[in-house]
Amino acid sequence: MATSDTSAFEWAGIDPVAWIRAWQAAWRVAPENLTQPILPGWTFNINSNNSSSPQTEFDVLARHSYGRQLGRIADALEALVVEQHGESPADRRYAEFLQMKREIDAVKAAGAAARVERFEKDLQLLKATNRPEYERLRDELRRALKE
Repeated sequence: MATSDTSAFEWAGIDPVAWIRAWQAAWRVAPENLTQPILPGWTFNINSNNSSSPQTEFDVLARHSYGRQLGRIADALEALVVEQHGESPADRRYAEFLQMKREIDAVKAAGAAARVERFEKDLQLLKATNRPEYERLRDELRRALKE
């Protein structure tokens, strides 16, 4: 093999084809796949096979997750159903939707309560281990709660 036939990268142990592919992958604008969990065990994948505009969908998800989108739609639909059919609609479909929405709201409330309890325990830990930081955060929290 002549010296001119030797790859310039060979001495460094770099495969030029792999190097080029790595750089091409790094410069892609839209990801080939986007996975976003919205419920435990559930995921949605966005790719060019199931989205006509994966980059647009990725940009939307960067601002509003599927969970947030569904939550706002459910809130709006709940308001419309209650306005048109009352709190206990005769139509089973509306009644089942409102029941599901109440169950979802209960799960959210329980999660909020759990986070507040965790926050309280964290504050107690700070109080015991870092009194100045505890006092700073306590005072900020008091100010925030007065607003």
